[in-house]
Amino acid sequence: MKSKKGIIITAIVLAAITAASFTVWMIPQNAPTRFVVSNAQEDLDALMEQQKVVADSATEEFDNMLAGRITPENYVSIAEIYHTQINSFIIKIMDSEIPSEWNGSYSAFLEHLRAYNSYLRESLVAANKLKDNSGADISEQMSKMDQYLAQADEFLSLANSSRP
Repeated sequence: MKSKKGIIITAIVLAAITAASFTVWMIPQNAPTRFVVSNAQEDLDALMEQQKVVADSATEEFDNMLAGRITPENYVSIAEIYHTQINSFIIKIMDSEIPSEWNGSYSAFLEHLRAYNSYLRESLVAANKLKDNSGADISEQMSKMDQYLAQADEFLSLANSSRP
């Protein structure tokens, strides 16, 4: 169980990430917006840290659901927020102008985010099965989740190893 300070820090970070994701949606759609990245290393490091916070929280909440500390309905609500946050990271990368020497690293991290989003979608399938039947067999979903996490880890390693 997290300490009170840890919960507050996590809540603040998640609130900031959520606010940032809504900012992306509030930008007018009729004018293409490109974010010019002046320091690609800092930008990528920040994205990786934000994604790690989301991933750690998602894992903890999924474990809480499996242990019966939260309901599958609660997990579904939480995981949908995480899914939205990961989508906002994907949009940010796709809408960013980065120095060409960072293309490989950013592309690999983008694939990491996509694989992680697949993990989240599969966790939602598992939660929905448990919502309908608390004794449901989710071993297939757990296996797929492990595969997506392994794939995400491979892309994350590639993102780090391809840094200029």
